[in-house]
Amino acid sequence: MKNIFLISALASVFLIQGCSSTSKTVRIPTELQPVEQHYQLGLDWQVNLKLIAEADGRSLRMASDDNHLYVASSSGLLTALIQQNQSRHTDQIIWQKRIDAALLAGPVVVENKVIVGSAKGDVIAFDAQTGQVQWIRYLAAEVVSQPVIANQLILVRTNDGRLVALNLQTGSVVWTADHQMPSLFLRGAAPVLVDRDRVYIGRESGFLEARSLQSGEIIWDARVAIPSGRTDLERMVDIQAKPVLADGRLFVLSYNGRMAAINPSNGNLIWAKELSGFRDFKLHDKVIYLVDQDDILRALDPATGTEYWNQQALKYRGLIDVRIDHAVSVQPQLMLADRLGYLHWIDPKDGTILARFKHANHLDAGQEILDIYQQQQRYYLLDADGNVSAYRFNGVFETRPGRAVQSSKEK
Repeated sequence: MKNIFLISALASVFLIQGCSSTSKTVRIPTELQPVEQHYQLGLDWQVNLKLIAEADGRSLRMASDDNHLYVASSSGLLTALIQQNQSRHTDQIIWQKRIDAALLAGPVVVENKVIVGSAKGDVIAFDAQTGQVQWIRYLAAEVVSQPVIANQLILVRTNDGRLVALNLQTGSVVWTADHQMPSLFLRGAAPVLVDRDRVYIGRESGFLEARSLQSGEIIWDARVAIPSGRTDLERMVDIQAKPVLADGRLFVLSYNGRMAAINPSNGNLIWAKELSGFRDFKLHDKVIYLVDQDDILRALDPATGTEYWNQQALKYRGLIDVRIDHAVSVQPQLMLADRLGYLHWIDPKDGTILARFKHANHLDAGQEILDIYQQQQRYYLLDADGNVSAYRFNGVFETRPGRAVQSSKEK
């Protein structure tokens, strides 16, 4: 299971490797079974920035504009890279800026601005071409969610329960929405979902809120998950996955709680299913694809919550959010990465693992993947060793009958 970091109201930090609140449970990653084909990804270039702590990587995402790739690190380093391979390694970097705090959220690129959030509570806008600071806004608490841009507003969340709307051009505070935090909650926060004039926020208390985009005023709130258990750990019901809106329904997933479909106009519950997860999920071709807290991939019917299939071959391997890959075949495939350094492609129809690729260092050791950014048949990987690796899709390598490619090392 992917390590989960938690924060208490007393500023204590806990690391949970299992789900028991009374003892540490050892989660042994499932050993990989041979697959019939491996996708060939050719390495174009690789740049090492600095080691990224997993605790601080939850809301870090790579971003791009037409030609540049932007990467933030928990070491406080923001880097702009040229996407295409350069003749010299040093030419790959356009500019770098370091601030005196860990970067925890972003970057997001919009209108020639690169937006990041820091552990000191700063939201900073950099010039995308030069790296010069355009403005800084101090929010007095860690910025822990991926910034969302809508209607000339930047929406960010802080670890004291606030949702803050900032003016995109000046950084001034437009409005703030507070929320009472529970005594114990997962580190980080889901980015908000914006649809027209509303903002939807999944809270650490297990509530989903709808607020006005213009004013931040509450429109409705709905309880998604009900705390149960004897201890604070057992009663955590954080909504860490970003809500999804499709076909007139809001879909939301909570930790230690439920997957639910909600009416976005009034917050009424349409259906709910007992399920626990904290990663972002996808709704594609009228199917919900999600990874639960045990790293089991599940496919659900969005109309009823009925499960179509589940894939347990990657259990406890520390999977990241589900991706939809349109580049490797005529039909889209699901793509998952695990913390042992493997990319897995999965058939969305039945959950069959179709192919895999190992992201490894020069010693053939898998490197933990924190984020994937894809542009057509190019893949940019950010790993926990601080490497940004640019791969291109080169085709398929099929395993011969009776042979198990890399099976002895795939653990």
